[in-house]
Amino acid sequence: MHATRRALLACLLISLTVAFGYALAGIPNVELMTMTVFLSGYLLGVRLGILVGIVSIGIHALFNPLGASLPPLLLSQAVGFAVIAAAGATLGPVIQRFRYRVAAVILSGAIGFVLTLQYDILTNIAAYYIVMGEGVSESLWGFVLAGVLFMGMHIIWNTGLFLLIVKPILVVLSKYRYELS
Repeated sequence: MHATRRALLACLLISLTVAFGYALAGIPNVELMTMTVFLSGYLLGVRLGILVGIVSIGIHALFNPLGASLPPLLLSQAVGFAVIAAAGATLGPVIQRFRYRVAAVILSGAIGFVLTLQYDILTNIAAYYIVMGEGVSESLWGFVLAGVLFMGMHIIWNTGLFLLIVKPILVVLSKYRYELS
């Protein structure tokens, strides 16, 4: 029964993550998928959290109404979401246990910032190789830096989301995390 509940919750979290991805797909770099995958890692642990992250981004990227991701980009998205889920499993409990709300909120925002930055760097590197190919004289970091303003919106959005929402959600979910472990 316990394994069935965990599997069902993983399926529900995949569905929720994909639905959030499609719901905001029309607004560039405004999304709820990163936070949902982080929370999935917190609730389900590293292995199932990573599974939720990879399957969610796989479905979203392959069946995206704006077009499917090419393999290098899809791989970078999967790696980025695996890191986000693993961070939720390892750092979520740290945030949840902080006694001082201000410190927990600042830590949560910093984690959201770093996780979004790593995801954007990974996907920009993949996009460079898709667009530019091999043997191009333009530097990789120049390509990544060219997207800084576009990345900035994504980083600001997710940092704000993690600052405002993650700590209260972790407190509520802590009871269920205990029951699932």
